[in-house]
Formats: sequence, C-alpha cells, structure tokens
Amino acid sequence: MTGPDSSAILICVQVRSIVSWSAAVGLVLLGSSLGGQSPAGAGKAKAATKAKAKGLPVARTPWGSPDLQGVWFVMADVPLERSAVNAGKEFLTDAEIAASDIRKGLNPGRNARASGAEDVTGAYNAVFNSILKTGRRTSMIIDPKDGKIPPSVTPAAQGRGGAGRGAVSQANDNPENIAQSPRCLGVPMPFLPLNTAFAQGTVMQLTQSKTSVSIYMEDDHAGGGNRVIYLDGRPHLPANVKTYLGDSRGHWEGNTLVVETTNFSQAFRGSNPDTYKMIERFTRVDANNLKREITFEDPKTWTQPWTVLVEMGKTDDKRQMIFDSACHEGNYGMTGILVGARRAEQAAK
Repeated sequence: MTGPDSSAILICVQVRSIVSWSAAVGLVLLGSSLGGQSPAGAGKAKAATKAKAKGLPVARTPWGSPDLQGVWFVMADVPLERSAVNAGKEFLTDAEIAASDIRKGLNPGRNARASGAEDVTGAYNAVFNSILKTGRRTSMIIDPKDGKIPPSVTPAAQGRGGAGRGAVSQANDNPENIAQSPRCLGVPMPFLPLNTAFAQGTVMQLTQSKTSVSIYMEDDHAGGGNRVIYLDGRPHLPANVKTYLGDSRGHWEGNTLVVETTNFSQAFRGSNPDTYKMIERFTRVDANNLKREITFEDPKTWTQPWTVLVEMGKTDDKRQMIFDSACHEGNYGMTGILVGARRAEQAAK
C-alpha cells in the first residue's frame, strides 16, 4: 500500500488539552496504518499496486454503486500553486524530493524561538507538527497547466482576493465577519490540505446509502464538518439559502461520483458567493487510493475555471482512527481579533 512513512507523525493538534492530545495519538496510529513507504520512495511499489489492480472490477456497494466508503488521508505535501522555481515543471525529480524531505527534517521546533519573537512564534516543537513527505507534483492545480489560479476578471474581484490568488481578507468590524475557524465553527469548504504542518484538510470519512453520500471532515483545531450529498435528483436549495459547506447534489458518471456544490455563505479565494460553484469528482483508483478532483467556477471572479487534484490513501476500516480535536481558540480568539482591530483603528487615527 502506498502512504506516508510509518515514522511520520500525523498529528492534528494546536491546543494542549487532554482531548486534543488524544486526537494526536490517534493520528499517529493512523499514519502508521497507512503503510511504511513515503510517496517519494514508493514508485516501484505504487506501480506494482496499480498494475495488480488494473482490470479488476471496482468495489461496489450491495446496491451496485461504486464503493467509496472508508477513511481517506492525504499522503503527501503538495502546494496549491506552482512556485516560480518550478515554473514549467509538473513533477519533481527523486533528488529534489529527497532534498525537500531533508529540509523538513531540520525543523528546529521550539528552538526557533528567539528573543523578541512576537506572540507564540516558535512555541510549538516538532511533536505538535504533522510533517508529510514531499509529494511528486509541484502543484495541486492541474488546470491551467501553469499550476496557477487564473487571474481575476475585474478590479473588484482583485480586491476581494488579491488578484484571485491570495486568501480572502477578513473585515473585523464585528463577530459575524470573522472567519469561522477562530470561532470554532468547523471546517470551511473546499477542505483542501493547505496546511499539512498541522494536518489541516488531510482526513475525511465517506459513508454511502442509495440516495446520499456523507463526508465527515476532521480538521485540526477548527473542529469537524459533515456534508450530505443527495443523489436522488432533488434540486438545489433556493438561491437565498446559504450555508458554510454549501448545498451539494451528486450523480454517478461511470465509476466517478460527480458533485456540484452551490449556495455558499462565504467566498473562496476572492470568489463571489452568488456565482461561485464547485464541481468535485471522486474516483476510487484501486483498493487503497482515491482521486478527488475539484473544479472551481466563477465567471465574475476568474477568467476561467481551475481544477485541483488531491490524491488520498485508505486506512484500515477497523481502526476507527478519527478523533475529535479540541478548539480552545473559541475561548479567546475572536475577542483578541476584535480588540486588536480596534487598537489598530485608533492608532491609524
């Protein structure tokens, strides 16, 4: 089975509570259950696994649908966008992967804390990190071919998202405008592995029925989230009904589950919530690998749709290794953000 090195510590924790420590221990064991090879060093074994699975029928549920059920985990650290250093290069070489992994291993943890450091800079040592091995791909984005988020179509869209490529700026005028993560309101969509140092966006569990698919997403200190994807042909909710996770409707195209999600209550990467939608394609490659492709569309924000690829490995169903993690930030995070914003406003005056 492909998967991260069994010595990799996959820990989903940012708080020092007993609850979050139990979550960390659970994900350490989960990392071990995914196999003893790193993505960088498992080329031959991966090829052999795919060759062995090729031609075999796709696992199916008792009612005949492709079986996507199980706990799936991101196996490698891949950046969302391609860096300038790797411009024009889709994959890293073995030597580049090895060099990157060596740099990861040099993380000094708490020893990085220097005199005059602000806030908790350097306060976490290596035990709080979940350092995944370097992935072979140079970007999660597979379309456009340059591995970059397309430029924005208007100056207004650029202002919303930093030319369509930066994180959405958050106004701190009142609690309702603050991002849901520091408020402990659960995960945002599209649930991408954007911070693998703390295992954020890396683990999900799929369950199926004849008429729906449920996806539980566990994401470090922010808490989890439950999506329900209806397969019974019902229409989307009215446009004025918005939710954090959007409104998902799915159907099968061969062995691939295709999911369209709309009605988002918040933007992603500067998009317009009223026109933004997300198309996902879940395909079980073989017994141990799942491919999740996500296409983002918004004609009022980007010049063209763009697609990311997230490759995931399966853990043993019997281990039940997803633990809830604590969200202590909800006790003080929002207060600190609002107080800081007011002081910044006073200083500006």
